[in-house]
Amino acid sequence: MLDAYRRETGLSDAVIAGTPAGAVPAGWPRDLFGEPHLHILRDVVLHVITETACHAGHLDAARELVDGRRRLVLT
Repeated sequence: MLDAYRRETGLSDAVIAGTPAGAVPAGWPRDLFGEPHLHILRDVVLHVITETACHAGHLDAARELVDGRRRLVLT
């Protein structure tokens, strides 16, 4: 799974590096997501960062419930 993730992020990095931040997406899966709400590459990248952080947080909370340890505690 990690190898597949690394491959996909490598492909994404290549597209991002070769595309202006203000470029309009070449396509949009309307059948899955309806009308586009992310209009330029910058919007897409920020959305992916936000979603990754959110879901990583959910995964960390689930892991805490399984093993009972907390990774970072702010007091």
